[in-house]
Amino acid sequence: MSSKNKSLLTKGIGGIGAALLVLNGLIGAGIFALPAKMAAELGAFSPYIFLIFGALMLAIVWCFGQLATLYQETGGPVVYAQKGFGDAAAFQTGFIYYLARATAIAANMHVLLLYAGYVWPELNAGIGKSFAIIALTAALIVVNIVGLKAAMRSLDTISVLKLLPFVALIGVGYWQLDFSAAFTSTSTSVVPAFDTISAGALLTLYAFIGFETVVVTSGETSSPKKTIPRALMLTVSGIAIFYFCVQWLYWHTVGPAKPDSAPLIALANMIFGETGALIMTLTAVVSVAGNLLANMISTSRLTFSMAQQSLIPGKLGQKLGEIHTSFATPAVSISILGIFAGTMALSGSFVWLAISSVLARLVVYAVCVVVLMKAQRASLQRAPLQETSLQSAYSQSGMQQDTSKKDAYFNGSAGAFASPVNLFRRLIPFVALAVCAWSIAQSSTNAWLFLLGELVVGALLYFFYFAPSNKESKG
Repeated sequence: MSSKNKSLLTKGIGGIGAALLVLNGLIGAGIFALPAKMAAELGAFSPYIFLIFGALMLAIVWCFGQLATLYQETGGPVVYAQKGFGDAAAFQTGFIYYLARATAIAANMHVLLLYAGYVWPELNAGIGKSFAIIALTAALIVVNIVGLKAAMRSLDTISVLKLLPFVALIGVGYWQLDFSAAFTSTSTSVVPAFDTISAGALLTLYAFIGFETVVVTSGETSSPKKTIPRALMLTVSGIAIFYFCVQWLYWHTVGPAKPDSAPLIALANMIFGETGALIMTLTAVVSVAGNLLANMISTSRLTFSMAQQSLIPGKLGQKLGEIHTSFATPAVSISILGIFAGTMALSGSFVWLAISSVLARLVVYAVCVVVLMKAQRASLQRAPLQETSLQSAYSQSGMQQDTSKKDAYFNGSAGAFASPVNLFRRLIPFVALAVCAWSIAQSSTNAWLFLLGELVVGALLYFFYFAPSNKESKG
């Protein structure tokens, strides 16, 4: 694909938009079920696990922020894998990541209708559910095709509608809380055993999966080198504190008892009564809608990016790499994603893919972290050569060397061991890789089998398109 199509993409995502992509990528359906699970696993210690393991998750988030400063094209993990390991790795990364993201869209359509069914029961049964999925799919496709700015404005509105009830819940809930009793019970709580903490930590890490939504749209983000790292770190840190506040309020209001309905709806019922429960139910619908929209915006750019890198060759690649002349969006990629996810939602065929969805994303995280480690090592190896070249250039020209600029450069990303700060920057990816490895090790055998099956299918597709005998006919 030519750079002509790339240049037609609009820079429609600013700093707030990038932060909202991260926020809606993380806060979807999970927060409405998570508090009860965490309370059951960890009791009074459950709020603090969000801060502890949220901090560990920030190591992975930081790595993605650094990659976004190095590679600013649309595509995120696909671009990173291609830069680090070549076309075959990029194709496999894009293939399993696309399946994982499309599966999440299909699954969340069902979750949205489940919550909406509390208010409109006909949406959860028979033909009504099918029509609702079709209408939801069509709405997601149309909003995304008519322009990035229109999609981002919709995301702005949804974000306000989902955050305001949470702010009210936390504010009024803490105002009503007996803090003397709460602090007394917290101070007497015992830190759980390591095995128990591990189980809760896995739930916590799963709650942070989805932050990478924003890096996929790098090519449509204004000043991505500054915008994306800031949006990632600040938003994920804020969400970790948000999760802590919600969990702390839930534990000291509801306690270990298993609620009859979704935990946050039960909490809202205790604080505001039936009206509060209804509002929180509608908030769940809006929250999942925001997650769907953010996921749709970014996932549709994966196939577009793969086509731009000629990882999807032939006529299909040409179509997926096209930009709509009026709306400046990858309309074909958007349509195909919507139809694919909607079909999975209608048939229920997403269930088997969902088994390996989280594992696939963790593997993609690990691949991206290794790419950053390779980039750092390459930068460190280039530093002496660049320093020698600069010294030679200055001596030949007879100019005095500007040591302040040179030192600033070589004490930066290239001089990784020149200062404690840069040593820390080199160590963060190792922490991130350890977090990924530990999380991956917790996955079930079924998840591994399904992921291996996806990788085999991906390898066969890649061979079919890129085997030497097929290059001319498919390229």
